[in-house]
Amino acid sequence: MQYRTEIKRTLDEKLIHEWKKLWEKAENANIYNSYEWFISCLDAKLLTDYELHVCYKDDKLVTILPMEKYSCYGVNTVGTIGKEHLVDTSFLMESYDKELFKYFFGNLFKKRNVYLQRIDNKAAELLHELFPHMLYSLISVNPIIDLTSDPTVNASSSTIYQIKKTLRKNEGKLRFAMYRDELEKHFETMLQLQECSSKRARSLDIFMNEKTKNYYYSLVKNCAKFIRINMVYYEDTPIVYEFGFVSKDVYIGAQISYHKDYGKLAPGKLMLYYLFENLKKENVKTLDMGGGISSYKMLMTKDYRILYNVYTSNNIAILTWWKLVNKLRRLNQIISPKKNTKDHEFLFKPL
Repeated sequence: MQYRTEIKRTLDEKLIHEWKKLWEKAENANIYNSYEWFISCLDAKLLTDYELHVCYKDDKLVTILPMEKYSCYGVNTVGTIGKEHLVDTSFLMESYDKELFKYFFGNLFKKRNVYLQRIDNKAAELLHELFPHMLYSLISVNPIIDLTSDPTVNASSSTIYQIKKTLRKNEGKLRFAMYRDELEKHFETMLQLQECSSKRARSLDIFMNEKTKNYYYSLVKNCAKFIRINMVYYEDTPIVYEFGFVSKDVYIGAQISYHKDYGKLAPGKLMLYYLFENLKKENVKTLDMGGGISSYKMLMTKDYRILYNVYTSNNIAILTWWKLVNKLRRLNQIISPKKNTKDHEFLFKPL
């Protein structure tokens, strides 16, 4: 069997079919390497130009990686698409086979400056074994919860006690809903809740940015099969929402926010508690809480997974520059650690 790579700049029905077929059986399938997410990025005008790097084994598609051209710390590169919103591995591969990695990425890295963002640890370690000269920088720590057993086993006992006490005191007043349909309507409810949220009060509301809002509208339109919009209600008032994605047996939390007038109910913790049982019913095995190892998340779990950014260039001066920038970013984490997070213990450490 022979591998061959191509760069495609247009998307036809044949490639769409091959992409969707590969996603169904790929080892690392997630929303961020799906055809639907790619189309969402196009619709939201996050892409101005793109390249589809594909690899075939005989006549079967075994790898696809959408990329675009942009500047990375002043260097012209070809890099991962949707970088502002990416949370997981962006290339789709049939299997993490060493020969496939060597062939596909060996061809990709020839004579180009390449920037790959948020690569899972298994892929990063395999790439590091094959291409040890590149820069691998730890970029995200994602707390995770195992839903195949007791999801509260690693949670703070005081946190679980607080949640159960709140549920008892407000029995009959609190309810949970997970929405898979009519997502446009429920997204509008999300936006209304956001206007009264603690995040809006602290100027941390991401939906005040029209570009970000349009991206989420595009997700609701194109990625409905992945999306869950979850709400906790106090009587008839939505007090907290959570927006996330189901990909195979993994759930990734993307956004969560609560009504500022209901903070005493610890709505974020209530939401997670409700999610545990409801995601189990969907045969989800892992809850990924997204990037950021905050003290709030670590009240619920001690487990996490890590993601890397990968930088490579055949120009030693460019690679040296990137390594210097990474060292400065690491130093800044050590000197100025942020409160209520342990990110500074991890971020920008090289592999």
